[in-house]
Amino acid sequence: MDLPFETGEGGGGEGGTLASTVLVVDDEPVVLDICARLLERESDLVVLVAASAEDALPILREQRVDVLVTDKNLPGMGGVDLVAEARNLQPTMEALMITAYASSESVIAAFAAGASDYILKPFDDLRVLRAKVRAALERRTSGTQVREQAREQAREAAALLAAGQDAPEPAHVALEVELRAYEESSRTVLEGKVAVVGSEDALRALREAGFEVREVAPYAPELETVDVVVVETGDPQWRTLAERLQRRPPDVLLLASPQADLGDLLEAITLRMDLVGFGSTQGASALPEKVRMLLLRRGVQRAQDRLAAALSVFRRSIPTPSA
Repeated sequence: MDLPFETGEGGGGEGGTLASTVLVVDDEPVVLDICARLLERESDLVVLVAASAEDALPILREQRVDVLVTDKNLPGMGGVDLVAEARNLQPTMEALMITAYASSESVIAAFAAGASDYILKPFDDLRVLRAKVRAALERRTSGTQVREQAREQAREAAALLAAGQDAPEPAHVALEVELRAYEESSRTVLEGKVAVVGSEDALRALREAGFEVREVAPYAPELETVDVVVVETGDPQWRTLAERLQRRPPDVLLLASPQADLGDLLEAITLRMDLVGFGSTQGASALPEKVRMLLLRRGVQRAQDRLAAALSVFRRSIPTPSA
C-alpha cells in the first residue's frame, strides 16, 4: 500500500544524531503498517509495533521507548490505561493518543494519563503524525515543562469530575471549540517566515515550491524573528551564523554546497544541525519537504500551547467543594 504523499525523496531527522525509539500500538494492521512505514523513513528513528496493550507492555518493561503512539480503543487494556502504565514504567517517555473523535472528556482522560497530544483517525495528512512525533522528541530532549503542566491540569480536572463536580457548560463549549481549532491548525500550519542566507539555489527551490521566502544578510536582526533559516556551507560565515542562532527561535537548515566535505558534515553534527543534500549535486531539491516539516512541527507546538491554555481555563472553571 503506497503512502499518499510519498515522493521518494527520503526522510531524515531534523536534528539529533542518535536513534530514538517509537512504539506504535494499534489493533488495525493497516494502521500499524502505515505508521511504521512512514516513521521508518526517518533515518534516526527505530520503530516498534504492537497489536495490543498486552503486547506492548513487555516492550516497555524491557527497553527504552522515547515516544509511545497508541490507539485509544484497544481490545483488552485500553489506550488510556496503557499510557498511564507506560508512564509509570518510563516517566520521561512522551505519549500520543490516536482517537477517532476528540471530545473534552477524552482529551482530559488522555492528558491525565500522561499523554501530551492526540492524533485523529483516519489520518487526513500523514505528515502530521511525523511532525507530532518530532515535536514529542523535542519536548523529551529539551525537558520543557509545558506538557507536564497540562498533564497536571488534566489530572486535577479528572479528579474533580470523578468526585462529582462538573464544569459549567460554557467551559465545556470553550474547550470543544479549542479542540476543533487545534485539529484545524494541524491541517493549515504550513504558514511561517522563511529566510535564506547566501544561496540562490535555495531561494529558487523554495520559491518554486510556493514558499514565501526572502534573502537576508547574515547579521540582519530579522533572522531572529523568522521560523526557518536556510544557510549554505559555501557561505564563509555559515559556522558563525549557525552558532549564533543555535539557541535562538528559528530552526536552521544547512544546505550542503557541491563542495561540502566530511569536515562540514562533522561540524553540522556537532552543532546538531540538519545538513540537507550532503553527497548530492541537487541538494536544494530536498529543501521544500524539510521546510514543510519544520513549519508543520512549529505549528503543532503552537497549537498545543493554546490547547494547554484552554485546558487550564477548563480546570479552573470546575467548582471545588466548599470548605
